[in-house]
Amino acid sequence: MTFEEPEYRPASRSEMALVVTGVLVFIASFLPWYGVTFEGGLAEAGVTGTYNAWHGLTAAGLLLVLLSLVVTASGPMLGEDAPSRPLSIAAAALAAVGAVLVVVRSFDLPDLGIPGATSSLKWGGWILIVLVVLHAAICVYRAVRSQEPVL
Repeated sequence: MTFEEPEYRPASRSEMALVVTGVLVFIASFLPWYGVTFEGGLAEAGVTGTYNAWHGLTAAGLLLVLLSLVVTASGPMLGEDAPSRPLSIAAAALAAVGAVLVVVRSFDLPDLGIPGATSSLKWGGWILIVLVVLHAAICVYRAVRSQEPVL
């Protein structure tokens, strides 16, 4: 019994775009996502603390987006005989659900209930929202443009 190694095919532009946006999502997830500011009282000048997107439930959405990156990157590794349409649909579903979780969680920040304390989305959060939506849009576009029929 002999095993043949699959023929590796070069990655398409859409696959490369997904890999690039997926890596940028991973990097942006460590930027300041939201911050808490205490003003007044003992903190006369104000005290600010920031959190990245891996704190809380946003991590679930990020894991789905990064899993879509793994599914996308596995396509060229599986070779020419691998069906690309099911992989594209799986990546699009994972990215879309992950993007929705990240966006919803970004606008549902915790209410601190402490007088003088506010929480708000920081600049890293806005960058992350743009990147996850872009990544999901490219995934969905790629799934729609796939040539193989769905069985």
